[in-house]
Amino acid sequence: MLQRILAAFALLSVCACGARTAETRNPNAIICAWIAGPDGFDPFATIGSAATMAEDLIYTPLIDIGPNLLPKWRTSLAYRVDVSDGGTRYLLHLRHGVRWSDGTPLTAKDVAFTIRLGTNPGLLHGVSADFALMRSVRAIGKYVVEVRLARPSPPFLVNALGEIRPLPERLLDRYPPGTKREAAFVNTDAAFSQHPLVSGPWRIVRNVPEAYLILAPNPSYWGPKPQIQEVVFRVYPEQDSLFAAVAAGEVDVTDLPPNLWRVRDRLRGDHRFVSWPWNVTFVLLPNYRDPSISWIRDSRIKRAMMYAIDRSFIVTHIMSGQADVLNGPVPTFSPYYDRALRRYPYDPQKARALLDAAGWRMRDGIRMKNGQALRITLKTGGATDAVASDVAELIQANFKAVGIDCRLENEELQTFFSDVNASHFQLALRGNILSPYPDDYKWYDSSQTRANGGYNFGSYGNARIDAAIESARTAPSLAASREDLDRYQRLAARDLPAIYLFSNRLGAVVPRDLTGYELDPEAPAALPMGLQFWKRPRPPG
Repeated sequence: MLQRILAAFALLSVCACGARTAETRNPNAIICAWIAGPDGFDPFATIGSAATMAEDLIYTPLIDIGPNLLPKWRTSLAYRVDVSDGGTRYLLHLRHGVRWSDGTPLTAKDVAFTIRLGTNPGLLHGVSADFALMRSVRAIGKYVVEVRLARPSPPFLVNALGEIRPLPERLLDRYPPGTKREAAFVNTDAAFSQHPLVSGPWRIVRNVPEAYLILAPNPSYWGPKPQIQEVVFRVYPEQDSLFAAVAAGEVDVTDLPPNLWRVRDRLRGDHRFVSWPWNVTFVLLPNYRDPSISWIRDSRIKRAMMYAIDRSFIVTHIMSGQADVLNGPVPTFSPYYDRALRRYPYDPQKARALLDAAGWRMRDGIRMKNGQALRITLKTGGATDAVASDVAELIQANFKAVGIDCRLENEELQTFFSDVNASHFQLALRGNILSPYPDDYKWYDSSQTRANGGYNFGSYGNARIDAAIESARTAPSLAASREDLDRYQRLAARDLPAIYLFSNRLGAVVPRDLTGYELDPEAPAALPMGLQFWKRPRPPG
């Protein structure tokens, strides 16, 4: 880690101050940076945080979720939602006069179509898990959408409806709903994904994949108009290089990786550092379908892994103290966290005892049982993410100390995301962006594997956990839902669908004179949000 920090400072010394490339010379532009650009702009066909962030800027959300994890009606397409019939009927009242960037109206038909489309299980990035309780959706006239549920669901408004970015029906409604042909078309439709009609506060001026994305205010946007003339997102090869880019004057706003937080005061220029809690859990996700690691289904081995990993070292040293040890599926800062949850302190001796009890014996530095070695490959995005690489190296050493042979496979982020989506891994170091109201149905319910359109990439299954998750999301009241949510947390802390590591804070560098940004715990990328409200004094002249 120290070598990476020193390398970053060496890079600072050779960067020319004030350097801006030809595509970013507009003095009124804000230059942001990320380490992987968007692979497209269709919310149902793209993966990765850059694509999600860009889509949040160019589309109008059906229900916009604010930093307080509650609906932000001022920027939502639906200005009112009426709930009736015991919590099973939703009437979404849409704003009049909202238009696509080609001037055509955005109507209830677009919204109903998008919700139906998103439930197709064959989509790369669908929302079928969040809408599993939906019985029907239809447009009632031009500006009202009716959604009916099979059962009431307290989290449905923010978790499900808050996921929807309406898309134009007339461009994407080519095949029968829910069919493989429909999913194949949306997943591969480069014409729309690369050149979309937009409805949000920003429009795409130019996109050069893996180089830069330029956005400008959308003149057709119905809501509060952006104050900034132009926003540019530039791609850099790795996180450490972002630090140098800020000091060199190439970048105004960027995230700062935790391994550089402690030296952030050495940045040159008129910047400030901001940090805020992120509603994301970082875990080691096992692939329970991989026959070569069938032993991962034994909860004793997973508990041994929890005790073997020095998570306090990760939080204190790798994350520079800007993180919390994760005891279960909900972060400790969340108002929904169960404070009675069991904890796993760093205890290698207890880890060894659990592995002994499970029948795994040490032989030449690695544990064996019935001729099989306790060996696993850990896949990460560490080729471009220094923090992931540091965490993986520590885990590898911790596992070795108790007799688990852990091999590392560090990939570029886009390759890593693709492999995880396709379940091509044994153990993956990944983050889960949580719903505003905790609901792990799409991550760990046994019905939500990729084959069924969910995000249970590791094909985890446990009937008791299924029951707790499903009860929490279909409870008749919020109080009953909280009881079931606590039960789920306690079950998960024992059986461990994933090896829980930490939840962290986001850290970003912004100009001192930039105002109006939002520090959103639901941010898809480690950058301040609310770009349409950003303000910065114009340079003189």
